[in-house]
Amino acid sequence: MKLSFLLWIGLIFLLEPALTADIPYVFNNSSYDVGSYNSDQLVNISASSPELAGVPPVSASRDSEVLLFPENKTYKTVGEIKNEFDYRVWQKKGMILFNQGRYDEALQAFDQSIQMNPKIAESWRYKGVVLLVTHHDREAIMCFDVATALEPSFATAWNNKAEAFYAMGRYDEALQACDKAIQIDLWSAKAWYTKGRILKTKAKEAFANAREIEQES
Repeated sequence: MKLSFLLWIGLIFLLEPALTADIPYVFNNSSYDVGSYNSDQLVNISASSPELAGVPPVSASRDSEVLLFPENKTYKTVGEIKNEFDYRVWQKKGMILFNQGRYDEALQAFDQSIQMNPKIAESWRYKGVVLLVTHHDREAIMCFDVATALEPSFATAWNNKAEAFYAMGRYDEALQACDKAIQIDLWSAKAWYTKGRILKTKAKEAFANAREIEQES
């Protein structure tokens, strides 16, 4: 029982957000196909890895089996727990694909992550960033709206929303979203930089209007 518990703890660490380089030996030193693994396969692979030699695999449970978590007195089914693990795997695959410039595949991975667990603000933000980079600004804003609704204090998502509005030329809305990000995180250099870009563009428009008025008068 203790070994099985340690094995599950190991899985949790494997699937915590990390840099690509942190993905361990379980994937044979390659993260290319990380999204093709589900939680059951991760358990089996982990149990057969050299560092865990002799540790038996976790016994399979039915997805409908209900488990009690003593700390917060909550109940979850085995299927729900698997989904919590699996969404992180797809999320990580999306990050890897995005960094490789494979945006269509990254978008599919983030969609899969959201399908696994639609209540994770970070997954919606990641999807929005892919859409923003590929110039689908309106759809990106919708994703950032969901992210900030799920997590109102998500300063990064507010800043991304400001960037999307800016890309669409909707500068007043961009400024409002950016100010929200700064209100949440006063030390966000990215948010201040975004605000600077917005104000610079608005200043250029103001000077252009002034010159036009002078020429007509």
